[in-house]
Order: sequence, then structure tokens, then C-alpha cells
Amino acid sequence: MSRYQEAPRANRDCTLALIQEGYGYIGSQCDRLGSDVFRSRLMLQKTLFLRGEEAARLFYDQDRLTREQAAPKRMQKTLFGVGGVQGLEGESHRRRKAMFLAFMSQARIDDLLHLVEQSWQARMPHWQSGASLVLLDEFHQMLCRAACDWCGIALKEKHVAGLTQSLVLMIEGGGSVGPKHWKARRARHRTENTLMSMIDDYRRRPESVDPALPLPAFADFRDETGARLPSRIVAVELLNLIRPIVAVARYMVFTVLAMHEHPDSLAKLQQTAERSAYRRGFIEEVRRYYPFFPFLIARVRQDFVWRDYRFHRGWQVVLDLYGTNHDPSRWDEPDRFLPERFEEEDEDCHRFATIPQGGGEHATGHRCPGEWITLALIDLTIDKFAHQLSYRIPDQDLSIALTRMPARPSSGLVIDQVGRLD
Repeated sequence: MSRYQEAPRANRDCTLALIQEGYGYIGSQCDRLGSDVFRSRLMLQKTLFLRGEEAARLFYDQDRLTREQAAPKRMQKTLFGVGGVQGLEGESHRRRKAMFLAFMSQARIDDLLHLVEQSWQARMPHWQSGASLVLLDEFHQMLCRAACDWCGIALKEKHVAGLTQSLVLMIEGGGSVGPKHWKARRARHRTENTLMSMIDDYRRRPESVDPALPLPAFADFRDETGARLPSRIVAVELLNLIRPIVAVARYMVFTVLAMHEHPDSLAKLQQTAERSAYRRGFIEEVRRYYPFFPFLIARVRQDFVWRDYRFHRGWQVVLDLYGTNHDPSRWDEPDRFLPERFEEEDEDCHRFATIPQGGGEHATGHRCPGEWITLALIDLTIDKFAHQLSYRIPDQDLSIALTRMPARPSSGLVIDQVGRLD
């Protein structure tokens, strides 16, 4: 009898179960089967599901798994865009990824934070008017306006709300089916066409935009053959900067929610230094504890064996991000919010154990290059809501349905009676 075996099987096809259970599905099956790997079919395709730190290490082994042809077409047509960096491998991926990483220096991130601050200050008269505010909506618009300015996209004020709505449709309709999916597809098509016109205008008049900004840098980028990217691919990649920045609005809302639900944490943040170990741990715990992107998808390059289980060439592999961040074999009391846990962790845990935005290396792998922006925006949110603003959180539905992907507080987090602290 061979020592190699097939992974344990869950449902024959888990598509409906995954939709119904949401973030908790993969972890619940791993617990039921007593295995961090199991097989099923997802959208009729043979699929292996993985959870945990060691599984994440496997997922980012580029000799065994690839992102080429991995993302479902419906996600390419909505969330990622067709032809973007997420679907590349090898030298093409490294060159394209380097273009993104060039805008992740501290100086560039500081530029973005300055623009977010400007956008925030522009909204303060409304915030202080006494009106109720839905924080998620407010953050979406702030980040959209700031991200466009940061990229060199001239966005008129009257167009901010419309573009924000299109980006939110892409974010929330990425993995959906039915009318929500088609709205997301139309939003992407409409937004890409608008950006293509701006890119073509820049290529005709390159003096019209600061060449140090992402729009001209991406428009002038040369691939490994020396060719410029088509305008539509440039538009896709610009959206791969702007859309994730706007998506960080969820983490900003979760940050305020965490301070509300855990007043002891708020008190510690108010008492500790700006760059304290506790504050850094709080930021990481927000990202570990609250649900963001649920999972990632790759494909098996060639047959291999891992933990005595067969991985077949061409099969889909799904890495459970939320389940890995809540893996009971890795985290003590994973369903409790405990910022102190990161005082015991070394930096290596951020590569494969804490993976809300993917794992591995930023420069050579597929880990999200915008992670540093996420950390900075959460930090800014702490400054505002722990040190600079007074506000009230009225009674509302703050539950987070794990069947909704991406998740959010049901109310979007409403605040009122906003003022400034002396």
C-alpha cells in the first residue's frame, strides 16, 4: 500500500457551503476532518483547501504553486482586473511588482498620509455639524480622493462619489454571483475606460503630469521585452493601487470598533507612547482578529506530495487567510482580541502566521505591497480616535456577519456628536 494518499474530502462540491458559511467554512472543515488540508470542488473545479502557518509556507513555494491562470475569471473581471500583476509569474511578475514597490517607500507613504489628512480636514466641518456619520462611507470617500491625487489622477470633486461607488462595487462584488457581480463588472469596465482616457492623454502630453507619480510611471513602464503596457493594463494596475487603498477603510472602521468594544485597549492606547510596543501589537491584532480578505487561490505546477497528501498538477489550491489568522493550533484563544499576544511574537510570524493580506515576501512573492499603507492608515486612525477627536457611538447593529465577504459591521459604524479634543 502506498504511503501517499489523497487529502480527506469534504463536500463533493463546496461552492454553496462556502457561500453559506463564509469565512468560517474552511476552518470548520479542517477541524471536522482533523486535517489542515482537504479536497472538494469549487465552482466544479478540483480544489485543495489549506489552513495554517506551514500551509502558508507551501502556498508561497513558487516551485510548486503558481498564480498564472489561478484567479477565477469572475474575480479578474471585477476585483483584480485582467492582465494585472496578481496573475503573473517569473520575471514578468518581478518587474511589474518592482513598479508597485517603488511607491511603498516611507516618503511615498508619507505623501499619501498627507493627502488623507487633507481629505479628512476637508470633511471636518461636516463631521462637527452634529450630523450622524457612517464611518465606512466617510473613509471610502476620503481614501478614494487621496489615492487618486497620490496617483496623479485629476479627479473633480463632483466625480468623487461616483468613482468611490464604483470601487466599492468592485471590492464588495468581487466573488459574488448574480446582480451584484454584474454591477461590479460594469463598474470596473466603466472605471478602466475613464482611466484609459487619462493615460492616453498623458502619453500625448507627458508634461501634463508630474513624472514621479504612479500614473506616468506606470504609463511609461517597459516590460521585459522593452514594450510599454497597453493602456488598459496600465488602468488595471492603477486600480490595483487605488482599490486596495480604498479597501483599507474596513480596517479603519475595525480599528474604531476595536477601541469601542475593548475600552481597556483604548485606555492603554491613550496612555502609551505613539510608537509603543502595545500600539504596534494593537495594530497587528486588529488585522489578525477582524475578517478582511477571506482566501487566496493558486494552482499546482506539477504533481508533488506534502504531508503524505498528493497535490495534482492543475488543481486549484485555496489558502484560508482568515482561518490561518484564527488557527487554534497556532494562536492561544484565537477568538479573543489580545494585542499583548504580539509582545511574544518575533518578526517571522508576520510572514506566514499573520497573513490578512497574504504571506511570504513582498519583493519576490505575491504578498500585498500595500501592507505598509494599511499599517500607516490604521496608525492614523488611532491618532484621530484615541487622541484628537471626541465622538459618540449610538446604539446600532455592530455585528459582523462572517457570511458576508468582505465583512463589515452591519451598520457601517455610525458616530455622532463629533468634536475636537483640547
